[in-house]
Amino acid sequence: MPLTLLVLLLALSTAIGIWLSFRQGRHVHGRRGAVPADFAGAVSLEDHAKAADYTLAKQKLAIFGALWGLAVTLAWLFFGITALHDLVGQFSATPLWAGTSLILAMIVISGVIDIPLDVVKTFGIETKFGFNRISPRLFAMDWAKGVLLNLLLGTPLIYGLLWLIGGMSGLWWLWAWAGFLIFTGTLMAVYPIWIAPLFNKFKPLPDGEVKTRVETLLAKAGYRSGGLFVMDGSKRSSHANAYFTGFGRTKRIVFFDTLLAKLTPDETEAVLAHELGHFHHRDTIRSIARLAAVSLIVFFWLGVAVKQPWFTAWMGLPASDAVAIIVAMICIGPVGLVFAPLTNWVSWKAEWRADAYAVALTGGGGHLSSALVKLSRDSASTLTPDPLFARFHYSHPPLPLRLARLHGQPQPAGRPLGASGF
Repeated sequence: MPLTLLVLLLALSTAIGIWLSFRQGRHVHGRRGAVPADFAGAVSLEDHAKAADYTLAKQKLAIFGALWGLAVTLAWLFFGITALHDLVGQFSATPLWAGTSLILAMIVISGVIDIPLDVVKTFGIETKFGFNRISPRLFAMDWAKGVLLNLLLGTPLIYGLLWLIGGMSGLWWLWAWAGFLIFTGTLMAVYPIWIAPLFNKFKPLPDGEVKTRVETLLAKAGYRSGGLFVMDGSKRSSHANAYFTGFGRTKRIVFFDTLLAKLTPDETEAVLAHELGHFHHRDTIRSIARLAAVSLIVFFWLGVAVKQPWFTAWMGLPASDAVAIIVAMICIGPVGLVFAPLTNWVSWKAEWRADAYAVALTGGGGHLSSALVKLSRDSASTLTPDPLFARFHYSHPPLPLRLARLHGQPQPAGRPLGASGF
């Protein structure tokens, strides 16, 4: 019975996700033939139609991916977990290593299963619409590096978690949560120094107008950076971005080379001012606090579920701590969909605060507006997504709503119409 309930929950979650994707496709397709009035002078009908077609292609793949993901999860639950558990048990010297090997093997196998979808997205959709620049060789190298990194970082974490479960009672999950936070904080600090360079090359931002403006803006905002860098994002994609990374002394600001090529110095300065708005409002600290709260709930759930002997037995699965962890995490999956609108609402508020700060810091919102429109247009982001889909899937506010706020205009009537890529 519990397995049946879990299957129904997973099926319902998948059905809702597919329904939202169908809504998105229908909404975008129905507005493909006309550019929204507010963007008539900035986005051509050709670019607008391209964005619609790009969105439709991604939604079709998302629907297939949702069905494929459900099928894979059910295969794991009905026979995959048991078969793999028995297999790794034959080659493991201790129960701890058997459990660690089981979870790691599932992670690797799941990654292999997802490769076809990644290939279709990268070499199918992204190539068709002119965004992909990664070679098959680099794609394969990225995947291999990711697997090795997961094994390197995941092995001690999973082993340590299983050791805590087996060696402690009661509040073992609280110790595990504390260890997770320490690991996360350490990873944030070392990521720009040790991990990011495994995948991309970073060069200091060259002298010139952009660097001068950036340094002046940082001084004005009181932000101390560990360095200004340009990342070779163009070797994988033509999409543009910029971000702050690191923690403490490893803080740095990274610009995609594609972003610097697309934006004027004024627009680049405005984009940076927006990111400084997140710093000013302590959004990073807020994010860490939310991560701590959510992860505490997750570890509490693990503490409740893993120690119950009936938890896996009722589902006909092997009785082991590793299997209990796997099933408990599968149970959590659908919960993310339920809370997505709330999570995105919090994110939207942070973006609005950062936009307002950028306006105050640079003396106006004109350059930020033009930068957002450029990035949206060049990334083929649709200006007319389904409103409900946006609430569930857009981590940034709709672009029309963002621009209206930037210019102090009344907010567009109705629900959100589009999304920015920044």
